[in-house]
Amino acid sequence: MPNFALILCKFCDVPRLRITPATVESMQMNRLSTVQQDAAAGDDPAQASTAIAERIRQVGHDLRRTLRAVLAILPGSPHRPADLVQLLGLNRDISSRILKATGSSDPLEVVHVIPGPEPLRSVLRAASRKSVEPQLITEAEDAVRRFDLLIRHEAGTRRALDAIISASLPNARERFELASRQAIFKGVSQLRGAQAETWLSSTLIHPSAEDPAHHDVALLHGALGMQRLRPGVTVKFTYRELVVPEDGEDESAEEEAPLLGSLKVDQFFINPPARLDAHQAGKVMNYTLAEDCLGPRSVADMLVVDHHPAVLDRYVLPGPRRKKGTFVAPDIPVKTLIFDALLHEDAYPGSEAELVVFEMGSEGMAQVNDPTRDIDRVDVRESIEFLGRDLRRFYANELATYTEMLLHICRRYGWDPASFRGYRCRIQYPPASWQVCMSFEPPMPPDAS
Repeated sequence: MPNFALILCKFCDVPRLRITPATVESMQMNRLSTVQQDAAAGDDPAQASTAIAERIRQVGHDLRRTLRAVLAILPGSPHRPADLVQLLGLNRDISSRILKATGSSDPLEVVHVIPGPEPLRSVLRAASRKSVEPQLITEAEDAVRRFDLLIRHEAGTRRALDAIISASLPNARERFELASRQAIFKGVSQLRGAQAETWLSSTLIHPSAEDPAHHDVALLHGALGMQRLRPGVTVKFTYRELVVPEDGEDESAEEEAPLLGSLKVDQFFINPPARLDAHQAGKVMNYTLAEDCLGPRSVADMLVVDHHPAVLDRYVLPGPRRKKGTFVAPDIPVKTLIFDALLHEDAYPGSEAELVVFEMGSEGMAQVNDPTRDIDRVDVRESIEFLGRDLRRFYANELATYTEMLLHICRRYGWDPASFRGYRCRIQYPPASWQVCMSFEPPMPPDAS
């Protein structure tokens, strides 16, 4: 899917400051420090990054020191957010962020959480009317000015500055990435004309009763709380059957695509089942959401179970990379992805799940064993949670009937629910361009020397 960039440009004059000898000296020292750091960094990206981080820390230190000095003069110190609202006429959000910033010992955290330059200037103007010494106001204004220049010259925008900080501040990174992914979700939902509360993908892996060298796979997957947002936009779901080509079989040969779902689970839905129209294209079956499904009153669920006998290698194969597993790439924008891998006790015993996320880009779907796609791996904060053993103990808050569905699948295929172990990855607002994979190390075959 194409990448979209939104560039916001804003030009405004820097307000006049009361210039004192101390201010001039501070500005000269700050400029000298910047020049020295830039000269030391040269063309080395690592050194340049270090120099920028040091300037951010210095600005954060100055903001914290000068604003704390101003707040200390105001009546009622130490303050609560409600105190600053009453004293300075601020809104509660600005008050809370100022107090959180000035109370932090980490300069990076200060710059990340503190309000922008304009709100800070408003704070200082209000404080100057409360008999705060002019010298303290001037020093704080100078720190705010350097903060403003830092945003303009080092990052371009406040959001870009937060992105720089997030690389060194775990909490900042988590907040920044979640907010960015939420913004992507909102935009893509409007463009594609549909969204869902949850995308559920559960892969059950069980040794094949007919082929001892392979595993059977059952996939429970689809959207919960799905709705069309606007008419005239095609909402499509693509289904590809998993097959293991026989020797000499042409994998690209035209075959009739299977209908969606080998086991119905509509009786477990919370919302009405989605009404879909089928469109076959060779081995691929495309399903589109019916045109009259529009708006919040037409919220629907679409979950299917697909069973694939003897489709996954049970033992390790020759080669440098030999992992096996499953993946998910939601077809529509979703708020939450629940990705479960549920393995029989004899499926890849002793192997723990590894999470790999790819940016699909123009290359499309990736294989975890393909070294040429390592460059497309995405570093994510999410991790895999071990659910324990026995399907009867596995739950999902987003779907009250999840356990019942799993037991229904086991009954259909004659599997013992107590013999499974589970792994889960939960991702909030997964970008549509992500392919999320969970892989395992297969064991050596029994007859291996």
